[in-house]
Amino acid sequence: MHSPIASMTLPQRSSLLRRAAWLCAALVLIVISLSAFLRQSNAGLGCTPWPACHARAAAGEAPQEAAGPTQRGARAVHRVTASSLLVLLLGMAALAWMPTPRAGVEGRQILLALGLVLFLALLGPFTSGSRVPAVTLGNLLGGLLLFAVCVRLALPPAARSARAGPPLGRWAWTAFALLLMQMVLGGLISAGYAGLSCPQLLGCHPGAQGWLALSPWQVPGAGAGLPQYAGGVGVQWLHRLGTLAVLAAVIALALAAWRAGRRKSATVLVTLVALQTELGMVLALGALPLGAALAHNLLAALLLATVATLLPRARVLSPGL
Repeated sequence: MHSPIASMTLPQRSSLLRRAAWLCAALVLIVISLSAFLRQSNAGLGCTPWPACHARAAAGEAPQEAAGPTQRGARAVHRVTASSLLVLLLGMAALAWMPTPRAGVEGRQILLALGLVLFLALLGPFTSGSRVPAVTLGNLLGGLLLFAVCVRLALPPAARSARAGPPLGRWAWTAFALLLMQMVLGGLISAGYAGLSCPQLLGCHPGAQGWLALSPWQVPGAGAGLPQYAGGVGVQWLHRLGTLAVLAAVIALALAAWRAGRRKSATVLVTLVALQTELGMVLALGALPLGAALAHNLLAALLLATVATLLPRARVLSPGL
């Protein structure tokens, strides 16, 4: 006897994969949020006395809050959610790669998502307690890209098969690349304890020692985590310049999307980039409040995924490879 899944048509299987992709995106968002909370709370954000606790964390001392019940509960939920995500993606891969007919494009995207999950799993043992910024960067970018892939996979056929004209596709790739670079800089600020290096919006002038936090393999040095930390001024300066570039690219993308009839996407883009810019200013002027830092991370994921939905795509399904 044939199972109900084996007898499904390609459109039915595609519909089931899209529903599973939305669940996958929700699980990834939970994992991203919990990872950000664990990373930021272990870094000392929100602890007392501030900012001395942040500097102690930069020196390798774990704050008392890191072993609290909230952190332990978040870590347990993170592990369960990540395991559920892996099981879901394995099921989706089996569904997509069943022969006659085979969902080729969906299958390749699911394999990409599985690759990202395995990459994050390999990073897992090194993440807790690591002071090397490269580990944080890998964890951050892997999670954000995984969320974007899941959201793109969940798009309905009409949206996925829509061809982007040259202006829309060009601006989508430009905004996507700039967002990734901006997220790298943000990750370096967080992992290098450079959040307080330049507490004013203007006036960041990196000196000879101002570029230390730009190296992903450089363990934060003396003074990291304290206000006016010289080693983090350069990455702060680049991140703020990057904000202007991202704003210009996303607004240009929103205008192109509006003209192409993607008005809902255009509205979401403008709203997200405006909120993200405002949160960045709150972080700079408000001594890195934990809630704002977590919201900044969440909005970054949503913004990257929204831009990813506008990237050009030639086809949706193929009968085989």
